[in-house]
Amino acid sequence: MKKSAHNINTGKIIEKLMYQFNFSNLQMERAIGRPGSSMYKYIRNSSIQTGILIDLCYAMKYNIFHDIANELPAEFAKIDKTVEEKATLKKDYEARIAQLEEENKILKAQLDIVMRLKG
Repeated sequence: MKKSAHNINTGKIIEKLMYQFNFSNLQMERAIGRPGSSMYKYIRNSSIQTGILIDLCYAMKYNIFHDIANELPAEFAKIDKTVEEKATLKKDYEARIAQLEEENKILKAQLDIVMRLKG
């Protein structure tokens, strides 16, 4: 399999994290439900399938993708978390405003009925 010219060596990242968190190959293989010597292969390979990487993230309780992202050039666009949070809040506010406007219409109609009955 031909590797990309921009490949980020995930094997080295995984190996460093396993050392840092003191995980053995056997512990990781059991945690992700893979057969013996799997971790050895993952560490020695410079790329890995995303699904396996996600399993490793859960097993280590660590976001390996963050480390991979940090290997990319700094000028690459990144979504600012606050931008995402603001967009979510904006949607929530817009939904609440729409709900209140609907309630306001109903209340105005009810008030109009009461005023006619009084009047």
